[in-house]
Amino acid sequence: QARYQEHRNGMFRSGQDGLVVELNKWGLGRRDHNANVNFFSKVTADTQGRLQFETGHRQAGQHVDLRFEMNVLVMLSAAPHPLDPAPAYAPGPVQLTAWRSGTAGATDPCRLLCPENGRGFINTERWFL
Repeated sequence: QARYQEHRNGMFRSGQDGLVVELNKWGLGRRDHNANVNFFSKVTADTQGRLQFETGHRQAGQHVDLRFEMNVLVMLSAAPHPLDPAPAYAPGPVQLTAWRSGTAGATDPCRLLCPENGRGFINTERWFL
């Protein structure tokens, strides 16, 4: 078992533990940890329910654009997936870019996608007025 004081960022930590550490910095804890989204690892189940890690799913340069219309707390973890068969524990690099894009206008494609989205934008705008 590695100790952070000795290994710093080279220590072994699960993604969940890393996220809980970040939650603690905001006065939150394990009970506040909701379901997470894993964008770059893929696990499938066969007809018997056995899980299989798909090693070819990740590609260099993949990215995800996340859009938030209200205040959010986002935590990222680069810890390897627990089912990743790679022999070495090697968290991957992460690049984060954040910017303010302004309020979604009346013709915003996300707003117009369906009536439920439109209502969500209206409710969010009312909350922040």
